[in-house]
Amino acid sequence: MKKLIVASALAVTMLTGLATSPKVQASSSAKSAKVSFNAKVSFKQYKINKKYNNGIKANYYFNLPQLKGNSAAIKKINKDLLKKYKSTSYTTSKGIFVYAKNPSKSTNVKNVTFYDITKTSVSYNKNSIISFKVSKNWWAGYQNNKKNVPYQAIGGWTYSLKSGKLLSITDTAKGNKASIQKKLNAGMMKYFGVKKSEKNFLYDIYLIYYLKSGKLYLYPDIIETLNPEFTQHNPPIYYNSHFTIESRYK
Repeated sequence: MKKLIVASALAVTMLTGLATSPKVQASSSAKSAKVSFNAKVSFKQYKINKKYNNGIKANYYFNLPQLKGNSAAIKKINKDLLKKYKSTSYTTSKGIFVYAKNPSKSTNVKNVTFYDITKTSVSYNKNSIISFKVSKNWWAGYQNNKKNVPYQAIGGWTYSLKSGKLLSITDTAKGNKASIQKKLNAGMMKYFGVKKSEKNFLYDIYLIYYLKSGKLYLYPDIIETLNPEFTQHNPPIYYNSHFTIESRYK
């Protein structure tokens, strides 16, 4: 199976084979290694509502988290979060607004509201680590049997408050590279129904995550409407299918 290319507006952490990365709390001295802190976070609400002559409305929403502070790490994280926001349809000339103004000829809808909604929340904020859960809902008129079919996705962004680095699964999961991969494979087989005989499928699933209560919550990086091979899998794998593994951060 070819590796999946997901046309998602979410900028999320992907797992592409568990690349080795240094432990986040590694330090040159025992004193500095004990330094641990959390961050103050505020959210900026971005809302754009438009009406068009064709009777279609378009609503855009994104709550952008911003960390308070002037350290190099905080500035780096805020810059990356702003980049993620700007990668979406954040002006009336992009994304959902284009679909609303000029709907596809195959879209036979009238007097409806298209929407692009991204909601972020802090799921973990201690031990010099901050993690955000990201939920996205997007609909631009696609229907199946006269029923609206939205694009839905769950993502996660996890950062080191010391370095500003966007952290991978191996940076935050408990264990070494081999033991973490074993846990991921076991989780996908148990909770996603992937069989050992489906080795190619097993390794083609990109995983995204966020931290919460000492665990990594892992999801397949898919949008069901765009990745039907997942929902057609036996058993089906949905965008909100997930499992957990232990984190090194409690």
